[in-house]
Amino acid sequence: MNERDKARFDTLLAWSRQHGAELHPSLEIYHDDISKYSLRVKPSAEGLQPGFGAVSCPAATTLSYLNALVDGPIDPSSPSPQQTGAFPPRFTQSVPPHVLGRFFLIKEYLKAEDSFWWPYLATLPSPEQVSAWALPAFWPDDDIAYLEGTNAHVAIDEIQANVKREFKQARKLLKEEDFPDVATYTQLLYKWAFTIFTSRSFRPSLILSDTTKQHLTPLLPDDVQLDDFSILQPLLDIANHSMTARYAWDTTTTTPSACRLICRDPYQPGEQVYNNYGLKTNSELLLGYGFLLPETEGLHNDYVHVRKRQQQDVSGNEDEPKTFLISLRPVAHDSSLVGRSRVSSRGPASRLALLPCFAHFEPALVEDLAGAVANTPELRRALERCGVDGAGRGQGAEVGELVERVRGALGGKVQYDYERLMEVEEGLPPPGNRNQVLATEYRAQCAKVLVAAMESLMGEEGGP
Repeated sequence: MNERDKARFDTLLAWSRQHGAELHPSLEIYHDDISKYSLRVKPSAEGLQPGFGAVSCPAATTLSYLNALVDGPIDPSSPSPQQTGAFPPRFTQSVPPHVLGRFFLIKEYLKAEDSFWWPYLATLPSPEQVSAWALPAFWPDDDIAYLEGTNAHVAIDEIQANVKREFKQARKLLKEEDFPDVATYTQLLYKWAFTIFTSRSFRPSLILSDTTKQHLTPLLPDDVQLDDFSILQPLLDIANHSMTARYAWDTTTTTPSACRLICRDPYQPGEQVYNNYGLKTNSELLLGYGFLLPETEGLHNDYVHVRKRQQQDVSGNEDEPKTFLISLRPVAHDSSLVGRSRVSSRGPASRLALLPCFAHFEPALVEDLAGAVANTPELRRALERCGVDGAGRGQGAEVGELVERVRGALGGKVQYDYERLMEVEEGLPPPGNRNQVLATEYRAQCAKVLVAAMESLMGEEGGP
């Protein structure tokens, strides 16, 4: 780490500690070309055994929508907070909580050294250095083109449209309220704030102590729930992601208002110490954090997301789940961590979904599609026989027809997606920068997933 960066992070550490944060004495903030900034065990320290507290963040230094409501830091030890407001009441009440939180981050950034959070903000990538922070949705068009044909490209279009709409509506409201210096709240800064929250924030329900939640309850409007926004945790957010890292976010054994990262893995001198951002596919990691997890023998994270056409029931609620997964390896394989988690969270799969030809497809996708193609009384009875509590194998021609219909529908979808991917591939020049290399790696893994799924569907074991 160069001297300038060391000074910035030393200031962050001193400021954080001043307000109640802790960093384990055997850890340090470290920088390398691959992980960028991270936490690691000091090379001169002894190894750490499972159960140590790596880093903590007090509620007083967090930054979120909540701070926009009080126009300053939160102090859970003080009397009930008052809504003084960082913005005009009409603006605060009109924009969604996540948008208000982003505008508050911009407001504090524009205050520079006058901001309470400046020691933290000064360690974030500068808005002007777009290449240092831009997620794929904000890459140059020439780079985004390398994701065309993948589900990530569809998501990028939606993100761009949402960000543009949110900023335009919010800026218009600020202008109508004659908010000072509204011209300094630019679309570039809003994209930067979106990226900071997307890539670094945490869910309030998971990282706020019960004491802090009780303190904040009177602050929240009736139509706002705790997880309608996210929270930045200075210092704690330096820890990078490992999907296999065993961890806990402890809000009970330290200062009542703090969240502490407890590491349940051992670490040796010089090793990076990890947080765990949860079970996210490479598509989610690419869009939300800008990186991919490489395929290894013990873990793969490559899935193609299939979106379900949203429907509403009579109560107006949208069906769940909205997306399904196609997996590089069988969903039930030990290395399919995300896939196995999705299956276990949704209960037992039907006999139909567990057929070998559907091994690479999330069971919920097979079951959903089977329900859609079972459009005759005979096929609906066959579907019932293939259910979780069905009679099992050998139930006649109707069952075989049902299986073939599902195989055909899935095969058509996978074949189309693969051909589309290859069609785009033919028109792309060799990657010429980091973004394009990353996108090329991602689309190559998408192709492997689709090929594996097609091979699975062509297997001979199609009967229940």
